Amino acid sequence: MNQPNLRIFNRFFGLWLITVLLLSGCGNRFEEQLRQTHKVVSNNITYLKNQLDTQQLTNGLLINKYADALIKQKPDYADIATLLQQESTSQGKAYNGLLKRMAAVSLKPTNREKAVSGLQELQLINTAADVHEFNNSLADVVNTLASLSDGQLAAINVPASQQATAQQANALVGNPAYGNGRQGSDGRSLWAWYGMYSMFNNVFGRPYYYNSWSARPHYSYYGNYGRNRWGADADVNRNRDLSRQHPSKYNKPSAATKSRYATTAKRSSSYGGSSAKRSSSRPSSYGPSSRSSSYSSSRGFRSGK
Repeated sequence: MNQPNLRIFNRFFGLWLITVLLLSGCGNRFEEQLRQTHKVVSNNITYLKNQLDTQQLTNGLLINKYADALIKQKPDYADIATLLQQESTSQGKAYNGLLKRMAAVSLKPTNREKAVSGLQELQLINTAADVHEFNNSLADVVNTLASLSDGQLAAINVPASQQATAQQANALVGNPAYGNGRQGSDGRSLWAWYGMYSMFNNVFGRPYYYNSWSARPHYSYYGNYGRNRWGADADVNRNRDLSRQHPSKYNKPSAATKSRYATTAKRSSSYGGSSAKRSSSRPSSYGPSSRSSSYSSSRGFRSGK
């Protein structure tokens, strides 16, 4: 190689090496930030586990009280009441759903976008793991027990205008911790429970089809607040798609829902295709659109306790 060509080679090799080192440094920085954030959130989830297993959450205590009362009132419902009691502990679907979301976050992102996506998911999980927020979400379990009591047990933390319907509805429908959506044999979007929660089909005596179910007022903490505050992007997008496919006066998206959906759709588009578009061709998890909550992407992290 002659001298001029050697100089050109060396120049481009130097630029390539600097670029590689810079990218490597960025990758290491993001990985370190992800690891540190993951550790903080893990500590907070461990703290939540302790609070659950030592019965420190008010709604956890109510779940046990309501379950015991329902078993006395309706011994045939003992299995479902006992199953719902697990939600007041770290054996519940809600708590373990947070662990699954944590496990799905990659701590070795291959690019900046995936790193940012992982950090944002950790932030959402951290909000869901906040003891006060998790306690609020357990109201859906309390109210589901109340709905089985023929009015003997009162629904809690429900707006006065929706007390009557909450007393009759299963507040866990639409929450991806307990089931997901699928297409029924008739082509309609059908809610399918996970595992033993399929007992609800017998208890309530009917399957839940999205088009008929969403056309009625069904209050739930997850649907009205939790999804927008800390739900996974995939669930926000799928719920938005389904509510647009089956519009009704009860599932009109609020400003908070639109804001959260816009954020997740933009994020998905930036990372190689909108998950909202991908999900529109197949029914999946669903629930009532949030109508009165606010979502903030700037929630800070609590230090582990």
